[in-house]
Amino acid sequence: MSLDRLKQLAWIYGLNRLGQEAVETGNDSSVYQRILQHIVDGFEADSGSLALLDHADNCLTIVAVIDLPDGVIGKRVNMGEGVFGWVTQQGQSLLLNGDASSDPRFQRYRDARGDASSKSAICWPLKIEDRTVGCVAVNRSMAVSKPDGRSPFAEADMEQGSAVLGMVSLALSNIQLHIEQKRRLAELQQLNAELEAAQSHLLQSEKMASIGQLAAGVAHEINNPIGYVYSNMGTLEKYVQDTFSMLDMYEQAVELVTDAGVLARLKTARDKLDIAFIKEDLRALMNESKDGITRVKRIVQNLKDFSHVDTSDMWHFSDLHQGLDSTLNIVNNEIKYKAEVVKEYGDLPEVECLPSQINQVFMNLLVNAAHAIEERGTITIRTGQQENEVWVDVADTGKGINPEHLKKIFDPFFTTKPVGEGTGLGLPLSFGIIQKHHGRIEVQSEVGKGTTFRVWLPIEQPHDEQV
Repeated sequence: MSLDRLKQLAWIYGLNRLGQEAVETGNDSSVYQRILQHIVDGFEADSGSLALLDHADNCLTIVAVIDLPDGVIGKRVNMGEGVFGWVTQQGQSLLLNGDASSDPRFQRYRDARGDASSKSAICWPLKIEDRTVGCVAVNRSMAVSKPDGRSPFAEADMEQGSAVLGMVSLALSNIQLHIEQKRRLAELQQLNAELEAAQSHLLQSEKMASIGQLAAGVAHEINNPIGYVYSNMGTLEKYVQDTFSMLDMYEQAVELVTDAGVLARLKTARDKLDIAFIKEDLRALMNESKDGITRVKRIVQNLKDFSHVDTSDMWHFSDLHQGLDSTLNIVNNEIKYKAEVVKEYGDLPEVECLPSQINQVFMNLLVNAAHAIEERGTITIRTGQQENEVWVDVADTGKGINPEHLKKIFDPFFTTKPVGEGTGLGLPLSFGIIQKHHGRIEVQSEVGKGTTFRVWLPIEQPHDEQV
């Protein structure tokens, strides 16, 4: 290397800086190219190549080239094959002045880039202690016919390179270690996110199961007494009607009473009791009581329909419209102060699904739609069928989703809600449930106008893939 001591120090400093940049940026392909360019420039070469050893399959991969044909990067070289393979296998530096194809060591190697006799090259193994991590080669033209033709490389160049390229080996090893650490960290983060999502899904499933058990208990503990009350209300209503009929007959009979004292007492008692008001109010009280009991029965039934406690969590054909209606009743308190619900139901066949899980998806979409509406708005639910699939739209007139957030809404724990108001798990769980049903979720959103989620489900599941 035709460098004085100062140039050598500057070259080494530059190499060290490139290694630090590689660790900081993590852009390995760019840094490999820059390190190779640094080596080629330092040895006043015309071209060069850098290969790293994959210890898993004991094969070299060319990761950077300077002034060599396209397609060389990514090429794999077996151990012992060609110059790179020989140098890496032997762990020895190699100086080549002229054509290497006639050398018995490289019979499998042919230089397809032109007249090899006009080339001078050095190839060094890149080693850390006794472990080889790759190799690097630099090439120089020896065309004496050119005014700027340079002398071929000499043994001194090869020895000088061997002395300084240990730093290259260390820098490349650090880069690979850093890349491997980042890859493993990313894998661990992904596994951790999947584990947390699976745990949340399990907790949600357990919560749904608990709701189902609660509904079953409520149904058992409340339905029977409500049944008694409801039945008794019917009997009581009949008794009241009979009593009113009897009162009407008494009022008609009063006209036949001739005793003035009796008539006066009857009139005083009737005015004091206000029989007309009692008759009118008693009918209203009976109707309100019957309506209240009916509503309690309907709430219990909605809870049962939502959690499907009457059936095990097995695949069976279910009415999605019934599921939507029961879910709407469950989340009514979240919606009624924020939006008007418009139903545009189409004709749907029953769909093979896990109803409690599909209802959970409906609940997440409806609650999200309500939360997206800042003042008063509209939530529109549409359904339809297309060939062997059905679809359900939940559209809101809320604030919409920013374009940069659309790609992240199904990522676990991503939320735009303030801390403490959202877990970022509703949509990822819904996405997982729909995937489990071999369906898909599509979303369209415009900031300031609203968002539409469309759920697609196959009418019938592929039975051999049901989980």
